[in-house]
Amino acid sequence: MRWLLVLLAACSSADKPATVPNVEQPTGNAISVAATHEVASEEVTFTVGKRQVGGTIAAPKTPGKWPAILLLAGSGPTDRDWNSALIPTKNGSGALLATELAKHGAVVLRFDKAGSGKNPGPPVAEWTIDTYRDEATAALALLRARADVRGDRVFVAGHSEGGIHATRLAQVAQVSGIIYLASASRTMVDTILAQLEAQLKNPMAMLSDKAVDQEMSGLRVAFADFMMGKPVDPQKASRIPQLQQLVTGLINPATATLTRALLGFDNAVEAPKLAGPFYVSAGGKDVQIDLERDAKRLDKALRDAGRDVTFHRSPDADHVLKHEKQTLEQIRANPQAAQNAYNAEGRVLDEDFVSALVEWLAARSR
Repeated sequence: MRWLLVLLAACSSADKPATVPNVEQPTGNAISVAATHEVASEEVTFTVGKRQVGGTIAAPKTPGKWPAILLLAGSGPTDRDWNSALIPTKNGSGALLATELAKHGAVVLRFDKAGSGKNPGPPVAEWTIDTYRDEATAALALLRARADVRGDRVFVAGHSEGGIHATRLAQVAQVSGIIYLASASRTMVDTILAQLEAQLKNPMAMLSDKAVDQEMSGLRVAFADFMMGKPVDPQKASRIPQLQQLVTGLINPATATLTRALLGFDNAVEAPKLAGPFYVSAGGKDVQIDLERDAKRLDKALRDAGRDVTFHRSPDADHVLKHEKQTLEQIRANPQAAQNAYNAEGRVLDEDFVSALVEWLAARSR
């Protein structure tokens, strides 16, 4: 059995009117639901420390000053287009989303985050969770400096693990809104353990309930010990070779500091400390991020803090925001096949997901 852990990982709106951190008068164009601009693509680079990071701008060909959106990719070796070396085919949702948003009147920047695409990242000894925030901060500065961008309307959108980095960026930089796309709200420890349990319980794993309980008990202890800095023996964590390999990679001393920081970040605790406004998007066909324990938990945490938040569930959107025709039962019966098909040729973004996001951006970019 192959094991692949990819943490690419009813509609309601806030009752009160949306507020935007910047209060100056509008200085240019707004995103429009009805717009169908021609889109131009431009390769760009920006400096992060001693490194040059490459990215792509998608923008309307129509002259003007436009709202801007910074896209932050999910976990693993996920590049600017949201293609991953772990997943076959190259029809990445990041490139598709950037083009769609530009058609409606936005300047959209996506880039190869550290460890992906043409960006190898810093030396391992210098690589921390702040590496991702430093890259996002530099990318945001590039966007604001462009002549075709409205500095008073710049948004950040994080997909999956990218939601963590969107929150951490907004902790140090002013943005006009924070968008969470299929983002976990629990710690990644909880998310990974839930994903592993689902895989172990899958009939294809051919494990008894007792065997699943034993495996999960060992894995929970291993993760808890790792997070506390205690020694971990992968062979005691699991009897399954593939999971032993997963644990071995997890506890790698060279990356342990980075890994602990990522795995321990709780977005539902940190995001409500920010001003917002917020948009939380969930897919009804997402089998990696849980609707109740992630999307609705984050939405509730923001509402409980009195924040301006809009929650939207797209019934047929999968984890990578594409339209999924299979039922949840069919996807869960063979999750490996579903993940392998994330970026298959011919797959398109879910129409309901795109239209709802564009409506939210249009309302907040006037």
